[in-house]
Amino acid sequence: MAGERGKRIYRKATNAEKQRHSRVREQIANELPEIKQRARDRLSSVVAGGVPLRQVLSALRTERERLGLSLNDIFERTGIDRAALSRLENNENANPTLGTLERYAEALDKQILVVLSDVKPKAR
Repeated sequence: MAGERGKRIYRKATNAEKQRHSRVREQIANELPEIKQRARDRLSSVVAGGVPLRQVLSALRTERERLGLSLNDIFERTGIDRAALSRLENNENANPTLGTLERYAEALDKQILVVLSDVKPKAR
């Protein structure tokens, strides 16, 4: 029958599997600090540089398309006019309010995060 799952059968790992698992855990443990540092560096660069509004609108459109949603679907979820949505996605000079961006993001089950940072670090 569709939707039914078979019973899971658990078995003990062989010595060879245990050794392989141990090697993988060691490799991950060795690489993890570097992976975490790269993630912190990337986050710092995003926080420092911010994300231009054009990129935010592009990300919203890409997510909408990935989900297979039309502008009419977003209109039904947000109440934002289809023509206005189209202008947001296609107009280089779009200037939406934060509320509009939040409504659009929520329609995609996403959220908008805003980070406030200095434009240039202050000299000490």
